[in-house]
Amino acid sequence: MTTSTKTQKIKQSWDLKKMQEEATKMVSHKIASRIHFLKKHPAKEIEDMEKLSAHVNADMLLSNGVKTPMDLAKYLAEYEVNMFGSEASVSGDDQCAVLINEKSTVWLETLRANDFSKKEIEAMQEHYSAWMKHLGHGMGFKAHIEITEDGNGSTITFTQK
Repeated sequence: MTTSTKTQKIKQSWDLKKMQEEATKMVSHKIASRIHFLKKHPAKEIEDMEKLSAHVNADMLLSNGVKTPMDLAKYLAEYEVNMFGSEASVSGDDQCAVLINEKSTVWLETLRANDFSKKEIEAMQEHYSAWMKHLGHGMGFKAHIEITEDGNGSTITFTQK
């Protein structure tokens, strides 16, 4: 193997589709890792860590101007759609907003790339629901999460407390 002593500057070359695909794979891998981690570690410790994570995220969102349930629903939907190419929509107002994840690209990639049991999938859906509730709580909102019957999407309602 030969090595070059000349440094080569790498320039941005990926288009939006390629960036979304790579971001989706990266986050999908994190989800799969969490599912495997959940099987081997005490639930209380994981719950405490995820609650802290959701509250840190809430603080960041609040400091960036996300103040109402609608602000939060729009931010989360825009993030999913722009970062991963997901399909999402929002409705409601500043008191009560609904985020509908029609096609969660990251979750679908996680399921495609892994062979999880029904129990593991259900555990991750519960984990996701708890994280969203903690995020809402950290923002001063209530959050109600419904997973679609096929398990591939969700409806999250954020309301002022």
